Amino acid sequence: MIFWRIIRRGRRPRRSAPTGPETERLRAQAKAALPARVRELAAAFGFDFNGRVTIRNNVSNWGSCSSKGNINLNLNLMCLPEDLRDYVILHELCHLRYFNHGPEFHALLESVCPDHRAKHRALREYRLG
Repeated sequence: MIFWRIIRRGRRPRRSAPTGPETERLRAQAKAALPARVRELAAAFGFDFNGRVTIRNNVSNWGSCSSKGNINLNLNLMCLPEDLRDYVILHELCHLRYFNHGPEFHALLESVCPDHRAKHRALREYRLG
């Protein structure tokens, strides 16, 4: 029965993001550049963004959007080409209107980033963790 509980709970060891001087350098760059870029893209594409932009060192995603309208971005975005950074930001801004990946979300993403499919494929060439 103990074996079943371990599997049932699905406890897996968490991966932790590396830290050090390089990470802190990326964090400083990200804090200086990304919040301003989020606001710039939000204004350019008509998104009503009044939330916070938080910089994180995630090991599993490039960005996320909360139901409160806050956007979390991975500090490792600073290692990507600018067009892929913008794609991630636009993707998260689209989640301010649609909190899913349904047809309406994809139509909105297509309208603000017509080559989003190619950028999504290009982003997969970069790995986190």
